[in-house]
Amino acid sequence: MLTDAEIVAAMRRVERKSRSTGTDLSHLDYEMRDIRASPGHVDVELIQREGHSARLLIALPSTGESQYWLYFLPENAEEWVEQLLIWLDEEVFTSGLMDGRVRVERNGASYVQSAPYGWRVTDPAEHARLSEAAGPDGWYG
Repeated sequence: MLTDAEIVAAMRRVERKSRSTGTDLSHLDYEMRDIRASPGHVDVELIQREGHSARLLIALPSTGESQYWLYFLPENAEEWVEQLLIWLDEEVFTSGLMDGRVRVERNGASYVQSAPYGWRVTDPAEHARLSEAAGPDGWYG
């Protein structure tokens, strides 16, 4: 069984390593920074090359909360983090750090909100459509 500590350590190994879409979409390049671990969660800052940023609170396995980004049961912390990074890529590369995402302010920081389909969108009709399509357990549930 994966421990939260193993996952946090694996996340710290990829901290500040750029995730890139290639030269055509380099404005979407981003880094994961400022990893803050707390019991059951990791709080991270995501920053795009052009300066858009957001924080995200990520549930760790010990919470029993849904982990919508997992599409297969990871054997180790590196696999868990790689699946998380794929999910982050998908969300960032679909305007995840720009307008159109629900955000909540906490302690002066702006957090995007997770939903079973990805990061929650502000448009109520689109939120309902995506929620229905993904179902309560997400795309891989």
